[in-house]
Amino acid sequence: MFEEEVRRRIHFAPEPAWVKIQDFKRPATLDQSMAPYGFYTWLVDDQSRLDLHPHRYNRTIEEVVNLSAMSYLANVTLPFNPYYDDLTIHHIRILRGDEVIEVDVKSRYIVMRRERSFERLVLDGRWTMAITLPDVRVGDIIDTAMTLAGDPACFQGEFSVPVMLQNVIYWDKRHARLLVPPQRQIYMRPFPLGWTEPKVSKLDDGYSEILFEAEHIRECDYESDSPGWVMPVRGAYASSIDNWPRVGDVMRTGFEGDNNYPEGLLAVIQQIEADHDKVADRIVAAVRWVQESIRYFAFSFGEGGFVPRTLKEIYADRIGDCKDVSKMIAAMLTKMGVESWPALVDTKRGFDLINTQPRLGSFNHCISMCVHEGRMYWFEGTSDVAQGGDLAHMAQNDLGYALILKPGGDLVRMMDKQPALDYEVREVIHLPEKKGEETLIEIDYIYRGARADGVRRELRHQSLTSYVEDRCALFSYIYGMNMCAIPQMIDDRGLNEITITTLVTTDNPWHRGGGDKVFFSPESGFDYVLEEPEGRRRFPFDIGDVREGRITTLIKTGLTLVWPEKAKVWDFGGLRLSFTPHQTAEGYEAVRDYTVVRPWLSADEKMALDRAYSEIGTYDRMSICVPAQPALSWLPGFITRAAIWGGLPLAGVAIWLIARLL
Repeated sequence: MFEEEVRRRIHFAPEPAWVKIQDFKRPATLDQSMAPYGFYTWLVDDQSRLDLHPHRYNRTIEEVVNLSAMSYLANVTLPFNPYYDDLTIHHIRILRGDEVIEVDVKSRYIVMRRERSFERLVLDGRWTMAITLPDVRVGDIIDTAMTLAGDPACFQGEFSVPVMLQNVIYWDKRHARLLVPPQRQIYMRPFPLGWTEPKVSKLDDGYSEILFEAEHIRECDYESDSPGWVMPVRGAYASSIDNWPRVGDVMRTGFEGDNNYPEGLLAVIQQIEADHDKVADRIVAAVRWVQESIRYFAFSFGEGGFVPRTLKEIYADRIGDCKDVSKMIAAMLTKMGVESWPALVDTKRGFDLINTQPRLGSFNHCISMCVHEGRMYWFEGTSDVAQGGDLAHMAQNDLGYALILKPGGDLVRMMDKQPALDYEVREVIHLPEKKGEETLIEIDYIYRGARADGVRRELRHQSLTSYVEDRCALFSYIYGMNMCAIPQMIDDRGLNEITITTLVTTDNPWHRGGGDKVFFSPESGFDYVLEEPEGRRRFPFDIGDVREGRITTLIKTGLTLVWPEKAKVWDFGGLRLSFTPHQTAEGYEAVRDYTVVRPWLSADEKMALDRAYSEIGTYDRMSICVPAQPALSWLPGFITRAAIWGGLPLAGVAIWLIARLL
């Protein structure tokens, strides 16, 4: 789209008659403690007229409190999508005391194409209207009002509107208003933290007005390490849809009815069927072909962010986004006689979708699924490395709930994922008894499932030696000068398991502590699931995917070592840790296990983990001690006494001999 076309989608006009304009007069005082970023928000006003061609009005009034906010408020940027948005500027004003300065936006604005997601290989076609305001000073108030009109045609007139009643910054006044025409229905469900009940009234023109008004809205309590599905603010979702199958009906546009398979794709399918007798192997081969052959790139112009391209276009270009590759996988498997469909997921809020209002905009990603021998399998087509494993061992990511894009498709729980041992370390330490003898450490790193795929992804861009370089640096930090041998790797693609073996030697494995010799095991077991204690907590804590890990340390030595002798288990609900020591014929063995039962800890569970942090660390770091030999305190006295009592008779004999001779 050229700049001239974009400018035709920009208009300048007063607020439309349906907008209820809010009066504003600055109070005499301002609480600067509510302006930590250098600006104070006096008003946030959102009003939506939800016709088949919806209009969304926004007005913000913000004051420049100090210079740190000058560049933010003096440069107004308004992103919009000219493929279906019409942007109308009502006014931009600078309020300076009793003076009102109208900015001549029409003569000052520029438009620019800003692909903010280009580094992520996404072209969304958005443009930005930018206005640099003249002569902005500390104490000025910037008053901006604009309206966006339009929605993608593929939405079929349906709409969804989030109504935020709180934010990460303080709002002096919040005004949110929805106008619903008589022929439309609206459904609303509050966020988990609740909302303020709106005022609902019938207007003379038949529209229903849903009104939220509040003053002095405190900023939300935000924790960055919470799961993505946590909504730390008050508010609600408004939608014209009350069930997930209807969402699926709207979002299936472009996914169904495309039976025009290109000849080349049919040849690929026939070759897969010829190469593999078993259906399970054909499924894996089709998924891998898409992962290896279709390069990720998203052309999201206009409705391209919601509608996939045709099979012919995808195959011919060999590029596509998540919708394209998911459509391709489903089409190939369907042609092979396997039930398969694309499915919409939300990589952040997927676990909480079942508790939210069905609506458009609920999803940010598309994957594919199939049914084989009564079981559902889920595939990530945009993987930049072909996944390892047969169908039973191919990694599947549990994203909570998915909407399968088939007629009548509903929201389904993807899987009841059980923890599996995806990371394991086995270290054998040959610890000598005599000073100066070489210590040998043999370490096997074992990766399975998604962890193995991750290693393959890393090794596409670096050597195996550089991949383990950080560990060798850790060994140098612990033991000083050491030799880290060239690592060896075994990749079992069928089981989706990678083993990397590393040998480390050192002449000085010991540290001194209080007179004792202390040896540190090179691998920490619980660091993979532990975070520094943080004190008070309000929201759940994101601990990552369901998984298991194990670090086994065997020390072969004749020395008497001091270390924890009793097994220990910590259970924090969503996370279990254990330490198990053994005395074997080969030496001392300790096993450290962690099990992530679910992807998050409750606030109470995280606080309990924090309280146990120090204790867990004493078991985790495996500081193994050889006590110094106790000093023989009685020996000096014994020698003195022996010298005295044994020396006196000798001295007497010597004196007698001297006397006789003289």
